Amino acid sequence: MLPPISPPRKFEPVGLSFVGASLVSPGAMESYEHGLKKTNPLRALYLADRPDGGRPDWTYNMLLRHGVRSCLEYAKSFDLKRARALSNPELAPHLEFVDMGGHGYAKVRLTGDEMRTEFVCIPRPVTRSASPDGGPLRYRVVHSAKLWGPGERPRLKQEVLEGDLGLSI
Repeated sequence: MLPPISPPRKFEPVGLSFVGASLVSPGAMESYEHGLKKTNPLRALYLADRPDGGRPDWTYNMLLRHGVRSCLEYAKSFDLKRARALSNPELAPHLEFVDMGGHGYAKVRLTGDEMRTEFVCIPRPVTRSASPDGGPLRYRVVHSAKLWGPGERPRLKQEVLEGDLGLSI
């Protein structure tokens, strides 16, 4: 058996990785919305049902980034600040951003001294956009890192250009 690469061992990143989702294919969050019964005792770890009956919030993003206590608090109070205060910092120190239900694309720009990735997320593409610009955006967020040297730790900078990242950070 291999030793763990994340906690309890010290987290020492040597590089950066960006993983993108699908532009149009259904993903985990659509599956949970349609298939996870409201009576399932684990539902709050994946979806937080709004009191007004609206579309549930995707707590699965929060589960992966912050942990169980954060999800349960958010599902109970819908208070993002209180939920993040319960975050387990040792859970996923390698994650800065998670959106398991996002649809869109990423633009990557590499130069000699910087790596820049912009995630552009659109609302769920159920119907074709009527406008020539492709329709509204959920968010645009940029992650960038300056070139780092041997033995240095890469530093990731996050900048929200537009929209609301919700439970993804």
